[in-house]
Amino acid sequence: MQNQTVPQQSIPETTIAGMDLKSLRLPANYGATLGVKKLLTNVLVGKPKKPQFFRTHASDDMTFPAMLLENKEARESYVVIPEVAQEISELVRPVMLHAAIDRQNNVFLIPVPLPGEDGTRNPWHESLAQAVEHAKLKWIRITANMHVGGYDVNEAQAELPEPEWPEHDIDALVRVAFRGKIITTMDHPVVHSLLGKI
Repeated sequence: MQNQTVPQQSIPETTIAGMDLKSLRLPANYGATLGVKKLLTNVLVGKPKKPQFFRTHASDDMTFPAMLLENKEARESYVVIPEVAQEISELVRPVMLHAAIDRQNNVFLIPVPLPGEDGTRNPWHESLAQAVEHAKLKWIRITANMHVGGYDVNEAQAELPEPEWPEHDIDALVRVAFRGKIITTMDHPVVHSLLGKI
């Protein structure tokens, strides 16, 4: 007599051993229900990474004009007070810092170089500025396009939910982003290093 194999019942993907997976799902406001509040401890400064979808804040109040010194070797950015910036003008550039947020609700600042004295920007800076404007309305990601000398803007295909901005103003974001990285004197070690004094 041959052994007959009994067909196994296929379990629906949404259940495990008869349990409805939806019952395991945390509510969207899970943190709020526990009284948990995410503290603002880190704010990165820089362009979003290639695969990263982001939005920028629609309010002009969430921008901050500043003189920025970028130490590319150390991958660090510093804010320089105007008096010092005049002394080291070849090392700094004026930027507008825009508050941005990614899909994981991580807030960061995108520095967009301001136009020069003739009112123009190079194509890379101009395309970045346009992308930042577009991100006020849509979730986007940007990729460098060497052939055109600028950034390609890619919109998210799905209707993604609006970003959940933290209850912090731009001053608070700048304060955290540049904690220990504000240059107020020519005697700052980074200035000395870049000028070849040490």
